[in-house]
Amino acid sequence: MTPILFVFGGLMLFVAVIDVVSFFRDRHINCKSIIINMGVLGTFVGIVLGLLDFDTHNIAESVPPLLEGLKLAFLSSILGLGLSVFLSVIQALFMLLRGTKADKKVESESKQQLEMVNQSLGAILETLKHLKSDIYQRRHRFSKLNPDGQALPDEATQWAVVQDNETGFIWETKTQDGGLQDGKHIYTWYADGKGEENGGQCQGSRCDTEGYVEAINKEQIGGYNNWHLPTIEEFETLFKDQTSIDKRYFPNLQSGWYCSSTPSDDDKLWCMNFDTGNRGGGQHGHVLLARKKE
Repeated sequence: MTPILFVFGGLMLFVAVIDVVSFFRDRHINCKSIIINMGVLGTFVGIVLGLLDFDTHNIAESVPPLLEGLKLAFLSSILGLGLSVFLSVIQALFMLLRGTKADKKVESESKQQLEMVNQSLGAILETLKHLKSDIYQRRHRFSKLNPDGQALPDEATQWAVVQDNETGFIWETKTQDGGLQDGKHIYTWYADGKGEENGGQCQGSRCDTEGYVEAINKEQIGGYNNWHLPTIEEFETLFKDQTSIDKRYFPNLQSGWYCSSTPSDDDKLWCMNFDTGNRGGGQHGHVLLARKKE
């Protein structure tokens, strides 16, 4: 990045010299707007170069090149704005000592350029804000969300649902209060008149998978009413790149089997063992609902 910074810096200094030399001659060539534009251009070039090889799945190795790009971005902006301000101050002082008034056209152009710089820097800051959010989400596989679906700090001790930042699935959060979402409850599989209705052990709903889904959607957990019993493939995404469920985000999940909605052989369903990540056939177990992020 250093050679590129020298190129931008050298060009801006060259243009600044043209501005100074022409100022003391009969015809002033006002180059301050060009210097500012070059600084803004260097800012965007630095950001683009920093993002070119950024790998959201390899944050550790991607951050140093990104920081180098941001260094180029802000140094070029500082140099461009600094030179422009320096030239403006020197020329204003000279004109004041000489007893002449500033050119109204020059003043107007300077204001327009400053407004443009302000808008450009605002866009840059917004880009960096979104980048920071994306890096945070990629770095943290899961995010804790409040009842309104807003992200909470990773150290939050209470949250409504959990978002998988890689797959986009949102998972319910189990409790241990004996209520509707208590993690210890057991449900039998039942859907569309098939299976065993109300054959489990639970509180707050009918103790089968269909009854539990209906109860959760009626309560609009997390502000939504489109929760569903996951397929076995959706369950398997929880074990992507890991061999067990992350209990920091799912603290009240139980050992044993969780029912999916995917049929297996012998009138059974595929269930997921949350201890091992293996699948097996069954007709009852714990339940963990999901929904797809819109």
